[in-house]
Amino acid sequence: MRIARLFYVLALLLGACATLESQSQFSAGRQALLRGEPDNALAYFERVARNDPTFTADSVLPRRSVWTYVGRAHYNAGRYDAAEAAFAKALSHLPEDDVARMYRSLTLLRPAAPAAPKNAFNLQDVTYALREGVEPKRVAALARERGVAFDLTRETEKQLRTAGADNFLVNELRKLRPEGATRAKNSAARAAQGARELTAALTGLRDWLDDFIRNAPQGRFWDPGQELRKQLQQILQQTAAQPSNWEPVISNTEWLGFRLEEENDRARRDESAERQRQRTR
Repeated sequence: MRIARLFYVLALLLGACATLESQSQFSAGRQALLRGEPDNALAYFERVARNDPTFTADSVLPRRSVWTYVGRAHYNAGRYDAAEAAFAKALSHLPEDDVARMYRSLTLLRPAAPAAPKNAFNLQDVTYALREGVEPKRVAALARERGVAFDLTRETEKQLRTAGADNFLVNELRKLRPEGATRAKNSAARAAQGARELTAALTGLRDWLDDFIRNAPQGRFWDPGQELRKQLQQILQQTAAQPSNWEPVISNTEWLGFRLEEENDRARRDESAERQRQRTR
């Protein structure tokens, strides 16, 4: 009996250690993603997914599968087919994961991406070069020579500017991988499915956010300026109009996804600061 109890305790300890390790790996991957290092982020997230394919992060709201973050890393790197598969896996593990559903809808709405040249610059190459002090004009020249393997979304543009990109570099990158007219048209069936999924995802996120702000103790720290809720409503209206050009909807939804990620950290900082003020009174 004592031996059995000892094995039980050891199993619990090992399980707790594995959970802490997964949380640590997930946190490191998330920070890499926010810095504009999708390939580094992917390595962390895939490690977590190998150890626990059903891992759900406790540190971000609303609840998301680790596969959502695998998909986000692929998405930011311009690998949309791999991203779509990861988001589908996320939804198979966590059907209520509206962030995964939102991003999967974007992979459906996006026109087919052009094939990237061999040895093309990826997002991580560019952010590393900028952080190492390479002049933006030199980075632009190298990108023109080699091509780029990622799209300039609102999220990736912000990450590049944080790393040191200027207007000249951003404009050059935008020219090198143009959106919309120069790409093959998306199929009508995929676009229709994407629009339905986007509406469902945004409605779910809006309802969750309204309920969380109204009822959760931490809710008062979330979206104080109502930016997220206004953007949600705007995208829902744009989607309902069934536009012929989905690029504005995609861009606005990418902004929402990135801001929702940032809101977790901002709200946590504000809550921590409020507790500190209360302790010092």
